Formats: sequence, structure tokens, C-alpha cells
Amino acid sequence: RPGGAAAVLALACLLGAGCGSAARAGSSAAGLRGAGAAAGVPAPTTRASAGAASAGSTADSSAALPAVAAAVPTLQRPCGTPKGAPRVDKVLLVWEENHSYSSVIGSSSAPEINMLARKCGLATHYRAVDHPSLPNYLQMTSGVPYTGYPWVDDCDPAGACTTTRTSVFSELDAAGKQWRSYVESMGANCGLVSYGNYAAKHNPAAYYTPVRARCRAWDQPLGSLARGALHSALTTGPRVSLSTVTPNVQDDMHDGTVNQADRWLAGWLPQILASPAYRSGRMAVILAWDEGFGSGEQPSDAPLVVMSASTPAGTRSALAFNDYSVLRAVCDLTGVPDIGLSTKAASLVGPFHL
Repeated sequence: RPGGAAAVLALACLLGAGCGSAARAGSSAAGLRGAGAAAGVPAPTTRASAGAASAGSTADSSAALPAVAAAVPTLQRPCGTPKGAPRVDKVLLVWEENHSYSSVIGSSSAPEINMLARKCGLATHYRAVDHPSLPNYLQMTSGVPYTGYPWVDDCDPAGACTTTRTSVFSELDAAGKQWRSYVESMGANCGLVSYGNYAAKHNPAAYYTPVRARCRAWDQPLGSLARGALHSALTTGPRVSLSTVTPNVQDDMHDGTVNQADRWLAGWLPQILASPAYRSGRMAVILAWDEGFGSGEQPSDAPLVVMSASTPAGTRSALAFNDYSVLRAVCDLTGVPDIGLSTKAASLVGPFHL
């Protein structure tokens, strides 16, 4: 693993020194969510946090993160460190590609992912709704089924292959909150054309025309482990409500191997765990595969790993989760209304103590 344990400890100390000492008092909505999660009940949805911001405000990006608790996540104990009610209000969603549950979970080619599945949370009955890739990404961000032409062609975002529908991106924007997408091998912000190892079909924000202006600013090339947009975000926060991470097609299991994707994730994991948002208990990390093996417009089983400081180590849930469950968790945790079919989906919040 790049950097080793010593590097992780050093980075954690460095970030801890910059987290500040002012802890933000929990809002009534966060308290309701914590109580609901403890009882296994999906969190309420609310726009209460938006009321504090003036029209057009971007206060979400500069809100101070609370002081880090005494017990902080480490590579040896990435989840289940704090006591008390969960306080998650941010999500880091990492997308992986085209592998069924049994090809990843239990595989010797994915030691990092399986470590997280053992020490954090694992959904054992997660089903991707559809094939191929693009419909699943759009369903996971809008709650609306995307079937038939042109979506099943995995088309780039142009002409008929764009949508004006509501998405979690537009919902966050309407609530005065911010999002970011970090996309590996994309040459410039909001890339609309696939090339090289960049696949536009794995970058859903680019397909929603109502947020195209935000996409040009907030949908960014990922950068490297040492510099760039994702590294900077993890060093200082992330401060935004939703961050999505799209590895390139070599690093997400699409064209590359399971082991290659696992090593890519292992490189980023120390920075994720050392980030102020994760260490403070305010950020959940969801590793979601867009689809398992198969073809046609049929569901498929796929892995889903859930991480947070408040998720008890070794949590497993056999509830019937799907694309819309991921969307519901993002909406519930970031405080915007559930949209589309996410309103009927099983939530990740209670089962994984988010």
C-alpha cells in the first residue's frame, strides 16, 4: 500500500492540526436522523439546512468542520470508532464497474476491498437495476428508469442523449448546497466526449442539462495522489455535501483487472480515512458497482460497500438494496428530498448506522 502506516499516521496528524477546534452543534434534523438510524428507520428528508443560506449562497463549501473525536479511523480500524448518534451529512460516492458480487467479495485479487467489507459495512443482496452502464448511473442520480434508445447505447451526452430531469445534483443546487465530481483521465471540466481511458457514460453529471453550468465548474479532472482536485478536497474536507469519484476504465474494473482497481483504491484510502470530514464522523463513503455480469435490461447482483466512522465494524445487511437505495441515502444524508423511485427504496442509513 503506497505510503504505509507511518505515512497515514503522519498525514492524519497533519490534517488533525488543521481541523480547528470549533465543533458545530447538531441540528434538529441531524438529531432526528441519528434517532431514526438507531431504530433502523430511514432518515427524514428536509431542506432545513438550506434555509440558513441566502439565495445563491455557496456557504456549504466553507462551513467549518467540527473538531475530530478522540478515537479516529485508521487503516486498522476504518469504521466503528465514535460512540453516540451518527452525524453524517456528507457522502463520497466511488463508482466501480461491471463485476458481480462473487467476483469481488471473497476474491484474493481484491484484498483492500475485502478488508473494507469485513471492517466496515457490506450489502449482501444489492442489485443493479439494469444493463448497460449509463442507465444505472442516471438511475442512481435521478431515481428515474432510463430504458430503451438512446440510453442502452451508452451514448455520450449530446442531443437526444441528454436529459432535463431532476437529479440529485440539481436538488443540492436548489438547496444552496454544493457537489463535486472527480473524474480520472478527463482532460477538462465536464467532458462531453469519451476518449482514451475516459468514458463519459461513467460521468452522470454531464448528462443533466439543467446543471450544465455547474458541471463546467464542479465536474473536474480527478488529478493524482499527490496533487489535483480530489487530493485537495480530501486534504481540506471535503466540504461539499456530495462528492462522486469516477476512476478511469483501467482503474474501475471495466477494462482493467480486479486487482488493478483494488490497488488504485488502496492508494486513495489513506487520504480518505485521514480527511477531516471522514475523521470527524460527518462523511460516509459508498463503493458502488454500476452493474454485475449479464446483459440486456435485466437486474444483476453487484457488490456494495459502506464506510463511515459510525458504521459498526463487520456490519452486514441482507436487505434488498438497489441503485435507488444509494440515491435515497445520498438525499437523506445531505438533507434534500428523496426523488423518483428512491422514495420507495430501502435506505442504507439505518442498517449501516449513518
